[in-house]
Amino acid sequence: MRASGVCVLLAALAFLYGCSKQSPDELWTSAAKAEQVARSVLDTARTSQDMHKVLAPAMELYGEIIDDYPDSPQAEQALIRRAAIRANDTREIELAIADYKLYGERYPGGPRAPLAMFLVGYMYNNELHNLDSAAAAYNRFLAKYPDDEMASSARFELNTLGKTPEELIPNEPPGAGTGDKVVKKD
Repeated sequence: MRASGVCVLLAALAFLYGCSKQSPDELWTSAAKAEQVARSVLDTARTSQDMHKVLAPAMELYGEIIDDYPDSPQAEQALIRRAAIRANDTREIELAIADYKLYGERYPGGPRAPLAMFLVGYMYNNELHNLDSAAAAYNRFLAKYPDDEMASSARFELNTLGKTPEELIPNEPPGAGTGDKVVKKD
């Protein structure tokens, strides 16, 4: 009876040890490895659903870091990685926007805060075609980072919201601006 009690205790301890939380460093290492493995097979993914499945383990680990260790440097990195994956790989634009906004809220002095704030406007404009939200995001960006290297891009985006490429390129006669002379025949 006593031996079975010890076995149960050892099994419980083993279970608890296996379920114990990993440190942010351990989670970051696992997430980075999972993303690396996923990226090695992404070229075989045909749909965004396939990409989501392949990247799911990395995304879960990044999420665990973000949720369980929000004050760690790894959480800041994990949040920007998850947003980039959602924007570029799995094409979950609304979730990417939410992640970039969260990054700006949690890490307003972070090195990627200007980029995150700019990308919110960019995705509203170019991915969701939500011009009002894009304008508001670009204006918030310019109010907070008027001298940032992306400020001129934000101003350009604001000035061209809703315009088609044809509206942005002036109509020129053939040969104009190319250095070729346009010769009129009488």
